[in-house]
Amino acid sequence: MTTFTDRLNLALKNSGLSQHQLAEKVKISQPAIQKLLSGKSSTSRKIVEIASALNVDLLWLTKGIGSATNNKSKSNASMLGAIDEWDQQTPLDDDEVELPFYKDVRLAAGNGFADDIEDYNGYKLRLSRSTMRKYGIDKDCAVCLTVYGDSMEPVFRDGSTVGINQADKNIRDGKIYAINHDGLLRIKILEKLPGNHVKIRSYNPEYSDEVVSQDEITVLGRVWWQSSILD
Repeated sequence: MTTFTDRLNLALKNSGLSQHQLAEKVKISQPAIQKLLSGKSSTSRKIVEIASALNVDLLWLTKGIGSATNNKSKSNASMLGAIDEWDQQTPLDDDEVELPFYKDVRLAAGNGFADDIEDYNGYKLRLSRSTMRKYGIDKDCAVCLTVYGDSMEPVFRDGSTVGINQADKNIRDGKIYAINHDGLLRIKILEKLPGNHVKIRSYNPEYSDEVVSQDEITVLGRVWWQSSILD
């Protein structure tokens, strides 16, 4: 399959769902599904939900990369609940931990921003202690940052807040990382290549893959959590 339309039609056929049933599952109109299937539209804000409903991998559906059915249809990014901003006087609940929130340091889902990750302003966000324990995240190695840009949509929307595990810097193919790329802070899917090279990928099909030397990037940590406002 060489186009998004081809892959979507194949996935729908293999799922056994009708256009109407798919539209109901992802809560959009049937005409919107028809536009995608006919090639009149090449993306949707419901693409994550569509991939999940069809039980196919999101990266395969949007860009034709990897296998159609590898049990990652919801992507390897997880929304694990809402977060709140607190001041120092607000007491912690028993199941809460505070993480540094680099509110003014921007991770670019796009061309990047020249910011310093050490510009800490004192903000903190609270997450569930039990959730962090479940995913093996040490609170002393975790920070939160804001994502700007559209290259990682629809998984990471402009303005999303993400959690970075700074203890997890070893590149594993298909995982999402925060990186410093020649002074630009970016959030991208990484894949190791021969010859000490790395492929940098985006979820948004409008952005092309990049191949760089591993020496050109510094991995700041793996993205393990996100919170975003859905519209």
